[in-house]
Amino acid sequence: MLLTETETPQTEDFLPAERREKIMEWFSSNQVASSQDLAKRLNTSISTIRRDLDFLAQQGVVRRTHGGAVRVRRSTTFEQLVDEARQTAVEEKRAIAVAAAKLLQPEQSIFIDSRSTLHQFAYVVAELTTPLTVVTNDVHVADVLVNKPHIKLVVPGGICRPGAYSLLGETAINFVRELRCDHLFLSSQAIDTECASDTSLELVQLQRAMIDSSVETTLLIDSSRFGSRAIYRTTPIERINRIITDEGLNHDERAKFASVVADLVIAPYVDAIQEEPE
Repeated sequence: MLLTETETPQTEDFLPAERREKIMEWFSSNQVASSQDLAKRLNTSISTIRRDLDFLAQQGVVRRTHGGAVRVRRSTTFEQLVDEARQTAVEEKRAIAVAAAKLLQPEQSIFIDSRSTLHQFAYVVAELTTPLTVVTNDVHVADVLVNKPHIKLVVPGGICRPGAYSLLGETAINFVRELRCDHLFLSSQAIDTECASDTSLELVQLQRAMIDSSVETTLLIDSSRFGSRAIYRTTPIERINRIITDEGLNHDERAKFASVVADLVIAPYVDAIQEEPE
């Protein structure tokens, strides 16, 4: 929950313009909100909040997710806090992870990159019985997959990035350059029709080495990150074989990216997740 019961106002509904201003005030200092929490905060119905979020999404203030919205990034150096990212668009990331796991073949060697979407992917891989060799620079991914009988786990050395789970540095890059893996499952802070990009130069350098050492690259990225840019270019869009994202990607963006990537996969929400109750 983003809000506690004591934060829930006991006042009448706001007028639409006032309510939307209150929502924008929330997003001025917070990255994510659920429709349910906003409805409680503003003492209104979830359906009303959904309409407000749809309106603000059309204005470019937020991007809609399955259960609410996330704030649109304001700069190329913005990076969401790790713990916050792990609680954002969870349904979307789980759907992406399940779709990505369908690509796995027995006895493959795969790279699993860092960040919260890849954490969801690791949970799905851990539940499988498909024998795999997994190379990862993410200590949380490694923790999820360690001692799984179907997984041979390889973790490059490196220095843990402050506030994150990724191991970075020359030690990791040099190790990765000696490998030849079948498939890289990549993350990215941002994606546009020119390239994938990120906010950490050290992370980008390691990702480039993983791309060079892989036969195939699949980018796992939720729909809130499309059409944005981060400061460091990871790879041209042409080096990405496949993008897997969620149903939140609008039709215009789907058409644009389908024209520049060989395979754009829209992952359906898992277990037919029901609409939030009114």
